Amino acid sequence: MTQNLKKICWSVTLFLVLNPIISIVMLVLYLVFSNSYTVGHIGWITVFGLLFAIATNLSITMGYHRLYSHKSYEAHPILEAILLLIGAGAFQGSCLKWSSDHRIHHRFEDTDKDPYSINKGFFYAHMGWMMLHDSVSLPIHAPDLEKNKLVKLQHDYYLVWAIGVGYLMPLLVGAMLGNAFLGLVIAGGIRIFLTQQSTFFINSLAHTLGNTPYSKDLTAKDSIIMAFLTHGEGYHNFHHKFQFDYRNGIKWYHWDPTKWSIQLASVMGLAKKLKTVQFSEILRAKLETESLNFHNSQFYKETLEPLSAKIVAAQVKFDQMKAEYKLSCQKNYEEKIAQLNFEMELLRTEIKSMQKTWNIYIKSGGMYLQPVRVRV
Repeated sequence: MTQNLKKICWSVTLFLVLNPIISIVMLVLYLVFSNSYTVGHIGWITVFGLLFAIATNLSITMGYHRLYSHKSYEAHPILEAILLLIGAGAFQGSCLKWSSDHRIHHRFEDTDKDPYSINKGFFYAHMGWMMLHDSVSLPIHAPDLEKNKLVKLQHDYYLVWAIGVGYLMPLLVGAMLGNAFLGLVIAGGIRIFLTQQSTFFINSLAHTLGNTPYSKDLTAKDSIIMAFLTHGEGYHNFHHKFQFDYRNGIKWYHWDPTKWSIQLASVMGLAKKLKTVQFSEILRAKLETESLNFHNSQFYKETLEPLSAKIVAAQVKFDQMKAEYKLSCQKNYEEKIAQLNFEMELLRTEIKSMQKTWNIYIKSGGMYLQPVRVRV
């Protein structure tokens, strides 16, 4: 019993447990027994709390995660400063420590060395791992980030920034809106709890709910529900398969506010060199996963494998033509643009036709795996 207690990191555990309890109890008691607030105070401070929660979540997903952990784009120092400042108020540790732990998670995903492996249990992956010394005290190994002056500054003075942004700023904004106490409790403590849970869902629910369109070997899942709960991080199977892509939702309509925020930053000149995976590689992984059940069959070798190769080859050619088309547009080669437009349309039609055939084969493919019964 004593040995087990020694394994617990009490500072983190007590904060994770007491912050929401104290915040909610204080809010309820204040609303029941105090007369020094109005409905307007509650409304405006709640609106501020929600906006601050969105900014907090984005500072983690857009900053800690996609910028610093995966280097999926480059950010202007102004954007870096904003992300690191607000990110401190999430109370999820310094960016340097968070990113170092996250890189270990990807390097050793789903193994014993994964600091928050879902294979160790749902609660462990969700937040239990942070309550143990062994996992929360992993040494930092991120030499590239240690050279970043802003990242290092946030790390060295993390507690100061965390308290200042996480609690004091909501207190001050609450005072400006007419009630400092409600600002502290709603936009401070309760916001911290909710945004933490949103991040924790990525390590637990995003490895539990959903499907695996890009790799069956990974526990990470794609789920639209999780995407809504985590600012776009719910397309997690894609992310674990192609972790350096700045997008998680690759379609324009996929719910991924983090992707849209990075794109907006790029338009504003605050982000550049956004990394993406060639669509042909994404398609290759998808087709490989869809045909997995047929890999040991003659049907796969004679039909699915050759068709998959044709689809991918056509997509590679289409990607090349698309790049050539963009270059021609920049140089205003009208004749070349018209020719490429025509050829791309033909190729697009061909790819759609092959994919339609592929889908029919996959849906009806089970018949090729069943033994044929012959009546005598």
